[in-house]
Amino acid sequence: MHSVDDHTLVTALERRLAAALGGSTRFGRLGLHWPAAAARRAADTVAFRTNDVGGYGPIPLDRTLDTATVTTRFAKIPEFARTDELRQSRLIPCADRELEELLTPPIPMDHWVTFETTIADRTYRLHEGRWHDVGQAIPTNTALSEPKSGCKVIWSSPACAPTAKAMS
Repeated sequence: MHSVDDHTLVTALERRLAAALGGSTRFGRLGLHWPAAAARRAADTVAFRTNDVGGYGPIPLDRTLDTATVTTRFAKIPEFARTDELRQSRLIPCADRELEELLTPPIPMDHWVTFETTIADRTYRLHEGRWHDVGQAIPTNTALSEPKSGCKVIWSSPACAPTAKAMS
């Protein structure tokens, strides 16, 4: 099992994620999902406000969370900078098309992205900003699911660190 300190593994996973952010399916498919911090507001969401992603302005996302819209934007960003930009980008569900009625605080975009890839017969999944080792690779055509309880977190975005408010 690889540990959090396995820089070589995380680097390989991040390179594969960067390719997927640009639209490549060579290492796996990128998906979007509602993170726990926003899931209860899904029914009220009409569109999303984003920050300036990659220096090209906000991403025009509606409630469908179209993956192609996200990959089209990230394809404009140099591949080496995509994962950093993903962690810096924020999505906010809004209850109106004018993007004025915010339903949650800003949520890091890496919490909205799912990505699964296999390296050396092990499957790894990015879910809510964390890389999980989900175990032995098993061929499947099913959609990505939540990490299983036996998953080991091998990397966590700094945005995932508990805050004093969350810990109280």
